[in-house]
Amino acid sequence: MSTNLVAAVNNNDLELAKKLIKNGADVNQTDSSGNSLLIVSSANGQFEMVKLLLDSGADIDAVDSSMKATALHAAAYLRHPKVMKILIEYGINIDAQGPYNGYTALHDAVWQNNVEGVRLLVNAGARLDIKGNKGNTPLDLAKKSGHKEIVPILFGAIALVSHSA
Repeated sequence: MSTNLVAAVNNNDLELAKKLIKNGADVNQTDSSGNSLLIVSSANGQFEMVKLLLDSGADIDAVDSSMKATALHAAAYLRHPKVMKILIEYGINIDAQGPYNGYTALHDAVWQNNVEGVRLLVNAGARLDIKGNKGNTPLDLAKKSGHKEIVPILFGAIALVSHSA
């Protein structure tokens, strides 16, 4: 039965997933690559599947098998704002850093020029001062990458934080 839930998630078959979960399938199992179903569905932008898995007890703090990054990192990097919003609403640590590059989801959103994701994370209170392993903040990364639409978003957020301090 466990591989059936993996297939249901891979195929975004929400009805089958609901049935399998109701019959006791483990929502925290991993696929053949060692990734949790929450990571898989987040990376694929399957916001309804993400919600189902979280409502069914999936570990929101699960990390992927290669980069050891969270579902929010995947959603930010792969430009899935609906998934990002759900994960934030369910209380994922928005400032978690991946161990390989030290990036937060905000770094990943900036890196991929994910303007909507950057706005979402900034509005959710993501820290702007966290540095990756090479010492770069999200603003540093935006400047270096030439992301002209993101730089003012981050400057504005920094100004608000500085003004309210």
